[in-house]
Amino acid sequence: MAKLKLETFKLDHIGVVVKDIQKAVDFYTKAFGIKFDEIAEHQLPPDVITRGKPSPYTMKVTFGPMGSSVRLELIQIVEGKTLQSEFLKTHGEGIMHLGYEVDDLEKEVANAKSQGIETISFLKIAGIMAFAYLDSAKTYGVMIEFVQKDVRDKIMKKLSEGG
Repeated sequence: MAKLKLETFKLDHIGVVVKDIQKAVDFYTKAFGIKFDEIAEHQLPPDVITRGKPSPYTMKVTFGPMGSSVRLELIQIVEGKTLQSEFLKTHGEGIMHLGYEVDDLEKEVANAKSQGIETISFLKIAGIMAFAYLDSAKTYGVMIEFVQKDVRDKIMKKLSEGG
């Protein structure tokens, strides 16, 4: 398998886990002028697999632009056990991951595995793999999320429709 080449992927977002998403939005808007999308609440189905087990959860999320192409993602877990809730418990609020958009998610997950980097959470809806988080134990504490290019809008629409 080929090596992972992060420089060839688009850095789409920086994921920040927060306790209160509205307070975080208010802060970043006032302090830095970031204009966020509307806060959306999504119930992720049991299709989300974390550490080998189904892990449905409810989250609030919003994105705000930072510069030319990178967005700040704010995430608040409302219910469920997730990587984000683990992060919050262990580290408190803060930057949890770097989210990269990839053309072929399954190929890049296989490439990561060939480098000894396991996937610890992923979502597959209707046969389309939407995202995968790589184990930060092998990436010096920086969690990497791969997001299938052009799938985010379809997935978010499906989640907002309740499925």
